[in-house]
Amino acid sequence: MIKNIVTTIGGATQDLMFYTDEAELIDNKKDLLKQRLIGFEYGAKLYSKDVFLTFGGGGANAAANFSSLGLKTQTILSIGKDTIGQAIINNLKARKIATNLLQIQQNKNSGVSAIINVGSFNEHVIFAYRGANNDLNLSEKIVKKINSSWVYLTSLQANSIAKLEPLFKHCQQKKIEIAWNPGHDQLKLGLKKLAKFIKNTAVFDLNRDEALELLVGLKGSVPKNNINFILKALHAWGQKITVVTDGPRGAYVYDGKKVYFQAALKKKGINTTGAGDSFGSAFVAGLIKYNWQIEKALKLGILNSNSVVMKIGAQEGILKQSDLKKYHL
Repeated sequence: MIKNIVTTIGGATQDLMFYTDEAELIDNKKDLLKQRLIGFEYGAKLYSKDVFLTFGGGGANAAANFSSLGLKTQTILSIGKDTIGQAIINNLKARKIATNLLQIQQNKNSGVSAIINVGSFNEHVIFAYRGANNDLNLSEKIVKKINSSWVYLTSLQANSIAKLEPLFKHCQQKKIEIAWNPGHDQLKLGLKKLAKFIKNTAVFDLNRDEALELLVGLKGSVPKNNINFILKALHAWGQKITVVTDGPRGAYVYDGKKVYFQAALKKKGINTTGAGDSFGSAFVAGLIKYNWQIEKALKLGILNSNSVVMKIGAQEGILKQSDLKKYHL
């Protein structure tokens, strides 16, 4: 096994970043899972002063972060045999990410997303077409090729239980640590169906809304929207480290003994796309680089996320290994 290699697994897309002032931000406190909404005038044509084409997808974003922070990185992604897929490959190679485990689907289109950015913090909604991402193969034959010390797992498609089984089994057998930032389809399965995987996870990473969604889904549960309650209720499912990000407020980590907190930097970002990927992957990179020192890893996660939100696109603004000295990391 090669030291300090991470394998990322998840999505890859090309993203259209659309910025608009023609939106209404609507408070919706009565719904715990949909506390803020974005509204547009029905039937209107919306204009933008700024549109950008960038790269995204959880698996690709995480790989870009790990590689930039000095860790040898490979990625398992599924893309189409099309111009977007080739652009994704070119971007990965330019970032020195190993592409030998890429899966190219002959008759499918690569994933694309339209990302609508609104508000003073440029919060966003994402209209996603998964395309070839839905055909990601994580069979036993494929996962046996993973030879890294860590796997960083992001969002998978709806039939993900069948894909999780061989992956987690292989990682247990080879003593590969798993950091998991589950996507929408995994969260819909609920804590009870995810339990056998969570207990074999080193880092379980959610944002606050996702954490509440999982806890609300438990029969008979009446979760409190209190961060200490959320952390400890989630941690009871057996993972080594529980991470809950809280948007512009910062991030919390619980290791079963102590709650750690790192506030977000008070710099106004211009783009929040990829903030979660940049935080989560940098936090795990910090655990690897600093021998599980949570405070240093948490600081690296916040610094990297802040750097990314200052640029347009999920893979721009990523800190480099050479940047870390000025932050005493």
